[in-house]
Amino acid sequence: MIRTLFTLVGTLFWFVQPVAAASPSALLVQLQGEWRSDGSAFGGAAESEMVWAPALNGKFYRLDYRVAVTRDDGAAFTFEGVAHYQLGEGDVLSAYWADNSGDLHPIRAERDGDALIAHWGLEGAKQGRTRYELLSSGEIDVTDWIRTEDGWRQFNHNRFFRAARKVD
Repeated sequence: MIRTLFTLVGTLFWFVQPVAAASPSALLVQLQGEWRSDGSAFGGAAESEMVWAPALNGKFYRLDYRVAVTRDDGAAFTFEGVAHYQLGEGDVLSAYWADNSGDLHPIRAERDGDALIAHWGLEGAKQGRTRYELLSSGEIDVTDWIRTEDGWRQFNHNRFFRAARKVD
């Protein structure tokens, strides 16, 4: 009797589990929207923006990323990039990244709890990873690393908040 009860409870628990919610694709839906960050990047004061949105008939999620930097010497520049993440049912998503520095990288993305980890680049060439972590406060921590001869080196960390919607 007790074994039957445990089997029944276990079976019900298995059916109630949000399997799809654990996928990287489900996390992209939570990241959807416009995000802003004020801080530093590339050795200067920076205003950063990122927008996550469905694209291409809902088969992909698009990330538009922009960082406006002003260095202490007054030099200013803007870094911009775009990624397309192909939605799917598996544990790993395929994507690509392209930016205004001329970089073009394949991406393999996976979920780690409330974070999307994007592994970008190719073995033997420029490689990095970016962690987009959705915090309980509703903000997103974005941390970037690049692979060097000495191992992984963090080169960016910003906390993004949801941008207020503009009223026309």
